[in-house]
Parts: sequence; C-alpha cells; structure tokens
Amino acid sequence: MTASTVHTGPSNDTNSNFERACRLIETELGGRRLPPEPRTWLDDLARTRRHKTALITAVWNNCFPSGVVEACRVVEAIYPYLDADGRCTDAAVTAAWNILEPDAHTWPEHLQDQRRYFTGKCLNRALAEANSTVTDHA
Repeated sequence: MTASTVHTGPSNDTNSNFERACRLIETELGGRRLPPEPRTWLDDLARTRRHKTALITAVWNNCFPSGVVEACRVVEAIYPYLDADGRCTDAAVTAAWNILEPDAHTWPEHLQDQRRYFTGKCLNRALAEANSTVTDHA
C-alpha cells in the first residue's frame, strides 16, 4: 500500500524547512513533537553563572582591573544594577567606578568625568562581549 500527501491548493507557507519537515513527519507518520522541558530555577542559575563567568573575563579584558580578584569584585558590584535586559546603568558604572578608581575623589573634576565616561564605555563593551558569549554557547 502506498500513501501520499495531497495538497489542496498552492502553499504560501513561510515556515522554515525544519518546520515543514516536522509537519510532514507528523502528518505521514502520525508522530508528535515533544514539548520543550519547562525551565527551572536551576536553568536560570546555570545561565547566571555562565554569564558572570563570561563577564569576569570580559571585564578583565576591557576594563583594566588590577587583577582577576578585582574583576570579580567589579562583576559582583555591578550585577544587581544591570537593567532587565542586562545593560549597564548609571548605578552600575558608579559601582564599578568605586572599585576601579577608589581614590578618584582626589582628582580634578574634569579628569573624573573623563575616566568615568571611559569606565562606562569599557563596561558596555564587556557586557556586550559577555552577552554574545553566553548567547553563542547557550
């Protein structure tokens, strides 16, 4: 016995080849897709740990801390101040600034402004690098 699929009209299907293949398998073989497993708090914790690890490396490469321990301190200080999308806020820059430049209050104001702006740019670059690292390996 031979089975075939009959099309009733032209298809204006915009789904990917993968989606069309899955639908064909479901139709021809009577199969069904397995639903994705629900996310748990452990999944979120693992992702946060991967992100923090990538961020420590990125801070080390971009923000010029005095050592890895200081890079870890910067990440722990800025993490609560990142916005919902994981972007740097002014409070995060202040937290990093307090660790990276602890004696900045003795500098002239224009130098403080320049260095703070530079620190913000470095943090944004580090966050972008860490976000892409975690996204690529998720």
